[in-house]
Amino acid sequence: MQAKAVLPFGLGAIVGATGLALLPAMSPPSIAASAESTPLAPLQYDPSRSLAPLVEKLAPAVVNLEVSHSVNAVSLGRAPFSVPDGVIRQGMGSGFFISSDGYLITNNHVVEGARAVTVHLEGGRELPGEVVGTDPRTDLALVKVQLGKGEAAHHVTLGDSDAARVGDWVVAIGAPFGLDHSVTAGIISAKGRVIGAGPYDDFLQTDASINPGNSGGPLFNLEGEVVGVNTAINPRGQGIGFSVPSNVVKSVVDELKHEGRVARGWMGVGLRPLTEPLKAELKVTTDRAAVVSEVYEGTPAAKAGLRQGDVLLAIDGEGAESTDALIRQIGARRPGETLRLSVSRAGAPLELTVVLAERPDEDDLHSGAFLRGGKKGGER
Repeated sequence: MQAKAVLPFGLGAIVGATGLALLPAMSPPSIAASAESTPLAPLQYDPSRSLAPLVEKLAPAVVNLEVSHSVNAVSLGRAPFSVPDGVIRQGMGSGFFISSDGYLITNNHVVEGARAVTVHLEGGRELPGEVVGTDPRTDLALVKVQLGKGEAAHHVTLGDSDAARVGDWVVAIGAPFGLDHSVTAGIISAKGRVIGAGPYDDFLQTDASINPGNSGGPLFNLEGEVVGVNTAINPRGQGIGFSVPSNVVKSVVDELKHEGRVARGWMGVGLRPLTEPLKAELKVTTDRAAVVSEVYEGTPAAKAGLRQGDVLLAIDGEGAESTDALIRQIGARRPGETLRLSVSRAGAPLELTVVLAERPDEDDLHSGAFLRGGKKGGER
């Protein structure tokens, strides 16, 4: 069964009239008194006995997001005379602070098109949030809350998701169905999952229970480091959730903070996997490569001399693990950077250099608007 057929992206940030309500304010605000704050993590505890010490230390950095959207009658699919424009739709999700000055991470689909964002802290305090930047391609967003003078947000550390192993224990904290600061635990079930969500799929799979409202919440390792951002589920199964790896978050957060968006490198080619029949036809023996199926006119790839049928073996000496990995590798580079391509053409080795452009909008790629001739394509 193909993942694309059963895995709609996102945890459903919109929660309807379920009768669930956020817990009332009962304890002091979850903001440190000092402007100096270090990331939260327990000093010592025995996870074989209880995860409570871990949760108690980390929970203050986790927030519940309430998001208001303006919806017009057309978008609701009703006749214009039956629903007035400007009706407000409420949604919710989760997030977590990554710095003492009030920056927090959540999913793009949680805050996309937001009219207003309210950040609910542990203990019941509410603060307005401002969407600083979004990256729909990785479904990440950066939100900022304004703290009072001398205040600092409890925050957590982004860990090394590459070092996480299948079988490692993980803990998710979030607000499923508005039940804020719900805690679930499980293991990392798999790494590098491609689920058809976008061109840069590279998800951690976990069996820690996540549900609508967990979107944007953290997935912690037992050291209290964030290794993933909970983002998607398989609606046909249980214990099958997906998280954006923390190393992906690290790669985009600075650009979101300073630019509000992420500019990615782009060559302008169509790529396809190297199958066994193609290996014989193109005279290559390696399994770690991708085939150039199309080179689009006027793009960096065309200017570099790439041709249809070339086999892309490595970029800057780093071998091609797969077509998807190559796309992520190119997208991780900045527009204007020069790459050295190792290519096989009709069985003969070839070295080419390409100066990357900025990857066009995904809608433009799929519609062909990025080319005057209107062809569809691009690295996907």
